[in-house]
Amino acid sequence: MRKSRVVGFAIAGILAVGTIAQAQSTTTQPRQHRHSTQRDVRGGRGRSGLLRGITLSDAEKTQMKAVRTKYAAEAKSIRESMRPAMQEVRTARQKRDSAAVRAAWQRTAGERQKLQALRQQQQADIRSALTPEHQKVFDANAKTLEQRRAEWSKNGKGERGRRAGRHGNRDVNRS
Repeated sequence: MRKSRVVGFAIAGILAVGTIAQAQSTTTQPRQHRHSTQRDVRGGRGRSGLLRGITLSDAEKTQMKAVRTKYAAEAKSIRESMRPAMQEVRTARQKRDSAAVRAAWQRTAGERQKLQALRQQQQADIRSALTPEHQKVFDANAKTLEQRRAEWSKNGKGERGRRAGRHGNRDVNRS
């Protein structure tokens, strides 16, 4: 009887130590981002984006990769230049300082316009790399996405959609 208690306590101790060690482990599982599919859509590989319903040939895949590579460096440099201001936006939002959010957001207006123009150029290059049949589907997808964007803007879910969803349409810093 005493031996079985000792063995039981030993097993329980080993399990407890293992659980504690696992909890204190520095390796963690990577977090899945809620919008991870959005990155695929922007890159042109997503099913809900511009290439939805299109099965690319090997030649088209090669051309898509070349187009993405062509624009990647410039887009990255623009995003890097925006990073400090966007960090300010994030910090101001956490502090619920809408005036600081607006000011930091305005500082990125030029870079955001450059990035938008770059995306439009990339989209045009992607479209030109497609076969005429695929271009028709691509155009229909582009029209659908544009309608969704317009609907989001009309319903107030554009730039300030997150804040409007949590706080209604009132200004966060209103006294």
